[in-house]
Amino acid sequence: MNSESDQPAQEAQFPSHPDLAHAGKHAATLALHAYRSDRGFVPTEKEPTGTVTFLEIDGKTYAVTAAHVVRILNKAANEYGMPEGSFIVPKAPGVSISGPFLTPPKDVAARLPPDIGLRPIHPELPNHVGKTAFVVREDNCAPETITHGHAVGFPTFCKADVSDNQGVYSAMQCVHAIAEFVSESVDQLNFRSQIDDFPKTGSLSGMSGGPVFWSDEGNYGLTGIVIEAIDAAPEESLFNVPMVQFIAQRVDYHTLRAWAAYADEHWQKARDELNAKIRAEQSIFN
Repeated sequence: MNSESDQPAQEAQFPSHPDLAHAGKHAATLALHAYRSDRGFVPTEKEPTGTVTFLEIDGKTYAVTAAHVVRILNKAANEYGMPEGSFIVPKAPGVSISGPFLTPPKDVAARLPPDIGLRPIHPELPNHVGKTAFVVREDNCAPETITHGHAVGFPTFCKADVSDNQGVYSAMQCVHAIAEFVSESVDQLNFRSQIDDFPKTGSLSGMSGGPVFWSDEGNYGLTGIVIEAIDAAPEESLFNVPMVQFIAQRVDYHTLRAWAAYADEHWQKARDELNAKIRAEQSIFN
C-alpha cells in the first residue's frame, strides 16, 4: 500500500488560509487496481497514477478526477488484463473505488465537455484511508476575483518504493503547488508563477484530478480541478526558466451541483452497462 507525506512545491508567496497547509486530506492517489506478482497491489514507481478529489455536495459524497486520468488508467487496465474501471486508492489500508467515472455534459458556452470524471461514493470511503471530503457550499466557491490558486495532488514520479518487515510499499508525496492566476476562459483557469530556482519536484504529472483552492488570509474554497500540471524541470518545460504552472477545470457552486445531480441520475445505469460488458468479455474465455 501507499504512505504519504506533504511537500509544498517551491513557490512565490501569496496570502493563504492556514487550513490549506493540510489540504492534502481532501485528495488521494488514484491507481490501477491490479495484482502485481512481485508487489501485490502496490503500483510501481513509473506506473501512471492520478489524483482523486473527495467532495461533499448537498450532503452526498463524490469522487472527482480528470477524465483523461480515467482514460489513462483504463488503458493500463487493458494492458494488465483487468476490466475497465478497476481503480484503487492505494493509501494504506487501501480502498477500491471502481468506475465508471462519468463525464458531465458540455456547458453550452464551452468548446468541449469538461475534462472531469466523477461518481457518487459511500460517505465513509474517504475516512477509510484517512481522508475527508471537502464540503462545497455556495459561500466557499470562488469569488469573482482571485489572485492565485493552491493546487494539491500526487505526481506520478514522486512515489518511491520502500521496504520494511511488512514488505514493499510505495511512499507517495503530496505536492502543494501555488501560482498566480493569469487568465481564464468559460471553463478553464490558468495559473503561472516564475520562481527563483527549479523545484525539487520537477515533474507535476499525476496532479491531474486534484483540487485547486482560492484563498486569502481569512477564507478559502474550491475554484477548480487540475487538468494539466506543466513540468518545471528544464529538460521538460517549454520555458527554460523555473515556473509553477497548472490549468484547472473551472468549478462553481451551481456547476458542481449540476455535475452531482448528473452523476446521481446516471451512475447506476452506467455501472450496470459496465458490468454487462465485463460479463460478456469473460464469457468469451469460458
